[in-house]
Amino acid sequence: MNASSSQKIKIGLFVVVTALILVAGVFLIGSKQNMFTGTFNVYGNFRNTGGLQVGNAIRFGGVNVGTVKNISIINDTTVRVDMILQTDKREFFKQDALVTIGSDGLMGDKLLEIQPGSPGSPQLKVGGQIRTSEPTDFGVIISKFSKVADNAEVITSALADMALQIKNGNGSISRLLYKDELALALKGTLNNTKELTGTLQNITQQVESGKGSMGELLYTDHLSRGLDSTVAGANAAMTTIQHAAYNFSENMRALQGNYFLRGYFRKKAQAKADSLQNADTTDDDAPSDAELRKMRDETDQELQRRAAQPGKAIGK
Repeated sequence: MNASSSQKIKIGLFVVVTALILVAGVFLIGSKQNMFTGTFNVYGNFRNTGGLQVGNAIRFGGVNVGTVKNISIINDTTVRVDMILQTDKREFFKQDALVTIGSDGLMGDKLLEIQPGSPGSPQLKVGGQIRTSEPTDFGVIISKFSKVADNAEVITSALADMALQIKNGNGSISRLLYKDELALALKGTLNNTKELTGTLQNITQQVESGKGSMGELLYTDHLSRGLDSTVAGANAAMTTIQHAAYNFSENMRALQGNYFLRGYFRKKAQAKADSLQNADTTDDDAPSDAELRKMRDETDQELQRRAAQPGKAIGK
């Protein structure tokens, strides 16, 4: 009798616990599937769902607002994802909202995240299509990183070979780092530069002290005074030449009036007049007979005038 009562109590406790667990499971599953709240359906198209599964959560601003209802392949480039969203959150879902596929933590399950639209945009329609964004393909990223790693390995190997060659003394960099030839050459160049600088300084000092033609030209007035003297002498010589030329001209005029040379110059004037007379009469510029007679008369008068004062012209 007592054993039978104990068994009954145990069976009753088991039934109660099982019922509580069942009720808790129903409420948990129902809450996750939005079975106890008002919902509406929307859908979005993806090229790649990235491992998304039916029943995964949908979040808006970090809050669960729905679940993935169904995933179906439409064609070879489109996958349709049907979503269930809570009705009391509908006012926040705009037609220009964006759905992206994310993860619940670093290694968690996949989920959908709704990015809010613009405040002035109308609400998302029941059964309407929502904009989507393709998920990040980690396989492509890993492939790119693999290529980068391969390239880095090649570059590292090349750098190792270069370092080995430099260490073995090959090339200018090795000579610069491990040998003193370049340092000695640079030292010799520096010494030559110092000597050249000293020579230039010495030349500069001599020029500044007035030594040499350059020094006299820059720092003394000897050359300028010599040039002034030369210019003055040249001016005096030119003056003398001008006086001599004037006296020679006057003497020649006096000789034209001399008794012994008068006939000679008169013949020269007559020959000139005859040549002008024999010129082409068709030329408009040729002188007439009256003009030729006038020229001979003027020549005779000039010779007579100069003959009257021969001594004065020669005396100049």
